[in-house]
Amino acid sequence: MYNTVAYNQLSEGRSARADLIHRLFKEAGVDFASGVPCGVLKHIIKNLSEDTSVLHIPANRESEAIGLVAGAFLAGRTPVVYMQNSGLFAASNDIASLLVPYKIPVILTVSYRGCEGEDAVQHIATGRATEKLLEALGLPYDIIGTIDIYSQIRSLIGTMKRTGLPTVLLLKRGWQNE
Repeated sequence: MYNTVAYNQLSEGRSARADLIHRLFKEAGVDFASGVPCGVLKHIIKNLSEDTSVLHIPANRESEAIGLVAGAFLAGRTPVVYMQNSGLFAASNDIASLLVPYKIPVILTVSYRGCEGEDAVQHIATGRATEKLLEALGLPYDIIGTIDIYSQIRSLIGTMKRTGLPTVLLLKRGWQNE
């Protein structure tokens, strides 16, 4: 259940949308987090790292984060992992050979770099292929900001719990301001 005391210990100056995502994570039982930092996800990462009820272990590589969250799940925790979509590609074998076949339900929180409207040339190729990769892996996903964020995340978490598959929140640059 959602730990109000731990949540209230978070510092001020948050994105309201990051706070909402954090509350939804907590309602889903999230108590473990790992990933590779990305500036687009900084508010979410800060919430996870400051919540005393969440064991947060930053990773050096996305594959390492996938291994950590798989182990956390097998130890009885409810994990979330965060990374850029370029890291999603780097960890795709780990996701496909560990999380998917063994039905390890993890919330993948992914910054959607190189998507339509972003001009960072180094992210264009992975941006163009991100949704195709997720579809090829059979992973349910949604792009935050296309409809009501509350409904989107609740729906993905419900799908994750029902199927046992990882689900993916794709967050475009500026998601916290939409």
